[in-house]
This record gives sequence, structure tokens and C-alpha cells, in this order.
Amino acid sequence: MLPPQVAPFLLTLAISTLIGIGLRDYYESEKKFDTFGTVRTFVFFGMLGFMLYQIPGIGQIAFLLGMAALVPFLLVYYSNKVRQKKSPGLIGVLIALLTYTTGPVALNQPHWFLVLFGVSILFVLHSKGRIRMFTDRLETGEVVTACKFLAIAGVILPLIPAVSPTVGAMGQVFSVLPVTPRQIWMAVVITMSISYLGYVLQTYLFPRKGLMLTGLIGGVYSSTVAVLVLAKKSKRYPGHDDEAAAAILLAVSMMYLRLLVLVTIFRFGLAFQVGPALLVLAGLAAGHALWIRRKNPEVLPSLIEDLQTQATEEAAPGTLAEGHEPALRKNPLEINSALFFAFMFVAVSLATKYVLLSYKGLGLRMLSFLVGCSDITPFVISVLQGNLGIGTPQILQAIIIASASNNLLKVAYTYIFGTRRTANQAAMGMVPLAAISLVYAIFALR
Repeated sequence: MLPPQVAPFLLTLAISTLIGIGLRDYYESEKKFDTFGTVRTFVFFGMLGFMLYQIPGIGQIAFLLGMAALVPFLLVYYSNKVRQKKSPGLIGVLIALLTYTTGPVALNQPHWFLVLFGVSILFVLHSKGRIRMFTDRLETGEVVTACKFLAIAGVILPLIPAVSPTVGAMGQVFSVLPVTPRQIWMAVVITMSISYLGYVLQTYLFPRKGLMLTGLIGGVYSSTVAVLVLAKKSKRYPGHDDEAAAAILLAVSMMYLRLLVLVTIFRFGLAFQVGPALLVLAGLAAGHALWIRRKNPEVLPSLIEDLQTQATEEAAPGTLAEGHEPALRKNPLEINSALFFAFMFVAVSLATKYVLLSYKGLGLRMLSFLVGCSDITPFVISVLQGNLGIGTPQILQAIIIASASNNLLKVAYTYIFGTRRTANQAAMGMVPLAAISLVYAIFALR
């Protein structure tokens, strides 16, 4: 059996070598040849940090002293670089210092962490163009909104009490509600995070990839909004009904996956019970979309870009009048949107509680069907997280019925706002899905 120092030492050499090669390739691609260090230099950096850290008794101090000894040499290199009016970038200096730390990391952390560390350095180093393109697309308002979200998720959420207050006006309010303050804010944070993921993919990473990807990623953001956008585009550009219908069904498919994610987050154990059904429904929707797409695979690239561009430049979601189409581009992390979702979550939770008290299981099934005619996310989270006193079959039944009703709403939207052919093609997929969901909910989840 090998001594315990061998594996981390070899890993340090390997990562240091890869970093050195990656930096050399970067300099060559930038046509910079008079630069700091070679591959061997970075290997020696890694070895030096490893050996100094291994000195018995004074390893940590020796490591810090070694770094202090290296800094003057790096400063001499950087000052000469500036004096010669070269690029004042700190890439070489920073990567040299990072490479020096690979030894202690290899000795104290799991080996996968050092590999991740090295891969991250190389990825960031060689993504200069992509990072610049991504940051150039960001608007100031986007950054500010993201910072607000980090505040409500990382600062406000931990400060909100997990137990409802019992005294004062707030105590009286929360004595009626089936949810705690922490549950309300947690629902907001998780839902906004999922929506934001779809928004970032749609707006910044895949901004011009056609209707199919609009449906796929738009379904992560909001399947109802995606269906509205796609239906209206089918009417604006006749002759591309099949692709619009296929994209709509992909958005529906993503709705089921989104529901599965919510179930997994809030009730992990239930994911094993309802997960297979949701995956089958998602697969059926996606399969029907691909079957429609195969019948008409040719789409003009210029039209794809035009459709995608306009789909991200429309007005805010929620306006259904002609000429005011919902946009997939509206940032779901706006604070007003978060507060509105919190209000809807509380209202739906309260309504669900009193429907259960008055009408028991039948009332819950009826309410599940009715809320499907709007955004089902607040309802789904309320039955998953609220203290409603209902069993697992009732929770799963409510989620499946709400998804079926929401599909019927989408069918109505496609007929109202899309072409007849698009609506017929989409309805051939969504109506059977709604029927299967209702049969499954009523007969299998009892």
C-alpha cells in the first residue's frame, strides 16, 4: 500500500501541470509570447507549496512565509510588464498564487475538490469571450435585482422565524393561516429560483434558438406564458403551425418536470410515489411533440430568429389582449413579483384550509380543478408545505388534478390566440394528457 503522501503529491503535480499548460495555451491564443513562467514554473509552484506545508511542526507558517517570499518576485514581473506598456492584466500572477495553494488543498480536502478547483481555473481562463458576451448582455437592473434576490434568500430567509408568532396582531393572523412565516418565504425563494433558471437560459444563454427551445426552456420559466407566446406566434406566421404545436407540448412536458422538482424539494419522500407518473406524462408530451416535429422538420433559420427575438420583446406576462402578448423576458426576480407570489401563496393556503374544513376531500378535488385555470404553483406548494392535515394520497391527487385542469386552460388559450391547426395539433396531445391525469388521480390515488 502506498504512503498517504503519494496520492496528494501526484495529484498536485497533475493539476499544476494542467494549469501551466492551460495558461500557456491561453497566452498563445492571445498572441502573448513574452509572458510570466512556463509549464515547469507552475509545476514548481505546486511542488513548493506542497513541500513547505509538509514540514513537521511549522508547515502552515512555512507555507505562508513561502508565499510572502514569492510575492516580491511576482511584483517585479508585474512592474516590468507595466513599465513596458504591456497589458496590465493580473492573470499570470493570480494563477501562479492559485497554483501555489494546490498542495495544501490536496492534503486537506477530498481529491475531487482539487480537480474541481483546477477545472474551474481552466474553464474561467478559456472562457474570456463567453464571459464577456454574457456580461455585455446584462443590464444594470438585472444585476441589482439579482443582488436583491441574494439578500432575500441569504439574509432575510435565515432571519425569518420558523415558528409562527403567538402574541399580538401577527399572532392572531398566523393562528388562522396553515403556514409559518418561514414556509411562506421559503416558497417564494424556491419558486423564484426555478423561474430564474429558465429566465437566464432563455434570455442569456440560448437567446436565438427557435420555437422548440422556446417551449422547452420557457416551460421551466412558466409553461402558461410560453404557451401564450407560442400560440400567438403561430397566428402571426401561418405555415409553421406544426412547430408551434410541438413547442407548446414541450412547454407542457417541462411543467410536469417542474412539478416533480417542487415535490422533491418540499416532500422528498413523495417524489418516489408520484415521480414515475409525472415522468410518464412528461415523456408522453415530449414524445408527441417530437412526432409532430418529424412531420415538418424544415424551418427557415431567419424566421426562427425573428420569432425568438419578438417572443422576448413583448409586454409583461398577464395581459391577454391582442397586441399585448406575454413576454418570456420579464425577470421573475422582481421584488413586486415575489411579494405578489407570497400573497397568492397565503391566499391559496387559506382557501385550501377552509375548503377542506367545509367540504373535505371532494372540496379539495374541486378546488384543485379550479386553481388549474390560473398559476398552479402557489396551490401546489401550499398543499406540499402547508399544515392542512391531509394525507399523502390527497396531496398527490390535488397536484395531478391541478395539472390536468391547467392543460385544459392551455388548450383554450391555443384556440383563442393561435391558429386552428396549431390548436388542433396541441389539443391532440394536451387533452389526452388531461384525461389520463384525471383518471390516474381519481382511481390510482385514493
